[in-house]
Amino acid sequence: MENLFQYLTNMSGSVSYWIIFGILFACGLGFPLPEDIPLIATGYLIWDETMSIFPGFLVCIGGVLLGDCILFFIGTRLGFAVLKRPRFQRFFPPKKVRRTRAYFRKYGEKIIFFARFVAGFRAVAFFMAGALHMKFRRFLLFDGIAALISVPIWIVLGYYLGHFFGDEFGRMMHSIKEAKAVFTTIVAIVFAIILSRVLIAYFKKKKATTAKLNLK
Repeated sequence: MENLFQYLTNMSGSVSYWIIFGILFACGLGFPLPEDIPLIATGYLIWDETMSIFPGFLVCIGGVLLGDCILFFIGTRLGFAVLKRPRFQRFFPPKKVRRTRAYFRKYGEKIIFFARFVAGFRAVAFFMAGALHMKFRRFLLFDGIAALISVPIWIVLGYYLGHFFGDEFGRMMHSIKEAKAVFTTIVAIVFAIILSRVLIAYFKKKKATTAKLNLK
């Protein structure tokens, strides 16, 4: 996640909008990606004026809701039967499916609202909402309200991360890069020494063996 955040905050121009939209869209579809990182990165990019406030917010909301809605319609189309297939159990573990069904029976549609705030639970809940044939208007209402709460929170957090720690963050990332470069150099040198010793020992042994054979 550190590498992802570093990559996102180093972007510039219109590319940042597309990349963040794509990651949030993938998160909505259930891919195991951290949704909070691109949202925090958006706030940071708004702080350093790489992104604008209103377009950045719309891109985040659009990416989140579009992914959620498509997953809902996939659930409507495929239903519960598909969850038994091994390829889907990677994204929807049977344990989470059973737990989500129990939550739906107990809390009904309200689970859609609370699922937005629980990473790893959202995708299962949204898929099952479609499989249970929840009305799309109700799904979009609960999910939309939750997104209008969670998305701004993460963006504001990223903005203030830049506001209070922007310069320190830049220096920290630079120090990390330097430390990694030094560490990589040291490892490469040690590896080269070990390899050279192994090769020298191998050729000495081979030379000694050849000399013994010649004596015979």
